[in-house]
Amino acid sequence: MVNFIKRDKNDIYAKPILGFLFKNQKFLLSLKIAVSLLFVYALYFGFAHTLKDNTFTTAVFWGIFWSLFMVVSLPTFGRIFCGICPHGFMGKYITKYGLKKTMPKWMQNRYIGVLLLVFGWWGVYYMFPNLFRTAQGTAILFTVMTIIAFVIYFIYKDMSYCKYICPVGTLTRAYSKLSFTWLGTYKSACNDCRTFECATACPYNLKPFTFDSRNSMTDCTLCMDCSSACEAVSFKVKKPSFSLFSKFQVLNAEVWAFILILASISITMSFHHGIGRSNAAGDMIWAKTAEYLKNYIDFGSIDTIGLFAFVYALIFTILAAVIGMFIASKILKKDFNTVFYDLGYSYAPLFILGSIAHSLETFFLKGYEHIVEGFAYGFGFSLDVAPLANRGDGWLHMFGLLKWVAIVWALIILYKRVKLLDASRVRKIVAFPFAASLIIFFLGINMYTGYIFKTYGKATSTHESHGGGGKLFQSVSTDKAILLQTAKEKNSCATCNMSLTNSYKVNHAAKANNEIKQFCSMHCLAQECSINKRELKDFQAVDAKSLKFINAKEAYYVLGSKIKGIMSKSSKFAFSDKTDAINFVKANGGEIVSFEDAYKNALEDFEEKSSTNSNIATPKDTIYISDTNPFAGKKHGNEHNHGGGRSRIPTKEIWPVFEDTSGNKSCLGVIDAELYLLDADLNKTKISASKKEGCSSVSFAMPNNGYYNLFYIDKKIHEGTLHVKTAKYEIMRFNHSNDAIYDKEKMSAHSIKETPFDILRLREDDETFYHNLYSGENIRVQVLLDGEAIEGADVTLSTKTLWSKTLKTDKDGVATFTLIEDYFPTWNEFNKRYKNEFLLTASYMRDTQGDINGTKYEKVRYSATYPSFYYPNSSQYSSYAYGLSATMLTIILSGFAIYLYRARREKPFKEVRFDEEN
Repeated sequence: MVNFIKRDKNDIYAKPILGFLFKNQKFLLSLKIAVSLLFVYALYFGFAHTLKDNTFTTAVFWGIFWSLFMVVSLPTFGRIFCGICPHGFMGKYITKYGLKKTMPKWMQNRYIGVLLLVFGWWGVYYMFPNLFRTAQGTAILFTVMTIIAFVIYFIYKDMSYCKYICPVGTLTRAYSKLSFTWLGTYKSACNDCRTFECATACPYNLKPFTFDSRNSMTDCTLCMDCSSACEAVSFKVKKPSFSLFSKFQVLNAEVWAFILILASISITMSFHHGIGRSNAAGDMIWAKTAEYLKNYIDFGSIDTIGLFAFVYALIFTILAAVIGMFIASKILKKDFNTVFYDLGYSYAPLFILGSIAHSLETFFLKGYEHIVEGFAYGFGFSLDVAPLANRGDGWLHMFGLLKWVAIVWALIILYKRVKLLDASRVRKIVAFPFAASLIIFFLGINMYTGYIFKTYGKATSTHESHGGGGKLFQSVSTDKAILLQTAKEKNSCATCNMSLTNSYKVNHAAKANNEIKQFCSMHCLAQECSINKRELKDFQAVDAKSLKFINAKEAYYVLGSKIKGIMSKSSKFAFSDKTDAINFVKANGGEIVSFEDAYKNALEDFEEKSSTNSNIATPKDTIYISDTNPFAGKKHGNEHNHGGGRSRIPTKEIWPVFEDTSGNKSCLGVIDAELYLLDADLNKTKISASKKEGCSSVSFAMPNNGYYNLFYIDKKIHEGTLHVKTAKYEIMRFNHSNDAIYDKEKMSAHSIKETPFDILRLREDDETFYHNLYSGENIRVQVLLDGEAIEGADVTLSTKTLWSKTLKTDKDGVATFTLIEDYFPTWNEFNKRYKNEFLLTASYMRDTQGDINGTKYEKVRYSATYPSFYYPNSSQYSSYAYGLSATMLTIILSGFAIYLYRARREKPFKEVRFDEEN
């Protein structure tokens, strides 16, 4: 045992702060206990709070442990995650008092852990993507893993679970070889050692004093127990992946871990989550296979595209590695296994650096927000934080460079390991590109993904949640869609303005006054024809198989398949060939009906509404004010109204709109609610709706500069509950006259006493007539109940892309949202005046009994809406230049640092003369 040693300059233990963090046993013990307590608490919280509001459990496991901490730490400091892993920490004590049996030979198989990770986790993830995304699913997964781990720890000695069964055990051992740290010993101190305290202290029964000579740390998890037993143990900074540049005893399972993890994560993600979000996704082999096999196999709730993307990724990746190495072995005249496993370590950087890029980018875009808000929720308080970056920020592209660094790094490792082989130089040169086949394949996938998006574009989906779900089955790429309309907006539905290509497989068309109108679905066709009473003829429908227009009245319709309908509760797909319809039913369910039956079903969406356009909202419907007539499909004004000439007072026309639980929007035929206008001078007036047939609207004059607020107030009793609804519309008039005065009192947010429940957008101190909302900014809203701020009300902000976020108001009745960046055009299509519309919805429930005109109620449900919009923040696009500048500066500084480092290492020759006589 050595009690003191003079440490080298590159020894981390010699550094005051780093030495404390990595060597101080009291600190390490405290850290391990804290992490273990957090682990246990997160599991408990996942079972105790099973609703989707519980973001704490997922933040701990999927936000911190994996992938951020593990992925970032592995190629830098090595297996420090294993050093503080709750399983390993608690398992050490379980093993100490356990049975200490030797694990059977058949269980001492590192492929068990690798295959558990590849198929037990990633395979299941791609088939059932939502299974482990919930707090309860996460808690169940890690509880089962914990029980298995503790049982194995108790039965077997030498921490055998970590070595062989742990799903990330072999993975972390393999990828830690890329790190710039190395645990070893000072040879001068170990030469005379006979007590081997470092080996005795190791819970894994390893021998740290052999690590340097073996050029391998084997199963060391950096628990640092050995460093407290003997001062001769060192933890040094080395060249990244330096051990891969020399010979060592290879472990076959490590090479297969590199290959299978690359296939399971990087390649499958490129297939499913990368190319899968393009307009060419449906043409890929995995999508075609899934669609074909659905005709013969009932996959139930399995995500078949995800499954076959995973399968093909495994096949292509393994073939690229095996075939390339096989050819290389023939050229080198070496045994295949020798070439495959010796050179296979060059694959190490491909996955891990790409994952670092993805993990860091995700952390800045949403991970930080998820972790902070999740921890706040887990410990009983509420926080709303903004993400550290927005999509479109140029500097985020720096992380994309890591994939190219991975490719270069892999080629360098391959070059170094090829040099270690005993073969002629010519053979090595010829064999090199074949040995690099998997690296080239990885490069090709990245380039092909970029080509796909550049050529076919990114798929958009109006009816799916923001950021998830992939593309709709009904959508096709623009080049495959037939657009019959000749109007300027020919890719927009004639009724609802929805993109026709997003729902092309259910498109319909008809003639109106000899002009062809195209509709996104039969729902909109029925609305235009039977509800709006527009004379249409020559009905056509898109054949879902051939994608060509056919006579709708002669088509075979599949009604009610498991594929989600467009603007309707039931999907309707048309086919010209009955055989195609039968095959579609086999794959997706539903029944074959005629055009008349399908049309009748479409009309059922309007049953709760009057067939004469006198549409009535139910208590469950959401009511808000729109400056768009839902049936006219064009704007009649805007928020920042400039209208009117010098002698003309501008007016504003708006429409109360309601949306049912299926997402269908409609206007009100008759407005039986109270309507109030609060003008710019804070004068309150009770107003009436128009008496025109069809959609009822409200018009009001805006003679002066300032804010105008319209209040729609409705009270109805339904099933023992009083529903109190407030729909608020706020608009500012500014005529840019020189005598306009911004009166902060008048321009502040106001309510009226007639409004029981209201939403106020709180003004900022620096607001003027020129104020607009922009992405990345915060919007503060206050909820009032009977004129007083109410705590605990639910407030939801939702955009037209269906992204939404819900918060609860604080003690001041305030909720603060960050307006997300939700506009991603190409450079030449960027419109700085693009309006990203959003709707604020507030709700609150109170147990209050009473009656209205003799009708009793047991509780009151309050709801309020407030529509508005915001513009894209142009600074997010100019940041590309800053990102490029930062990248160039980083490269220059890195090169300069490397130069200084190498210059300082050079030791000039010094002539020494000896006087032999003396």
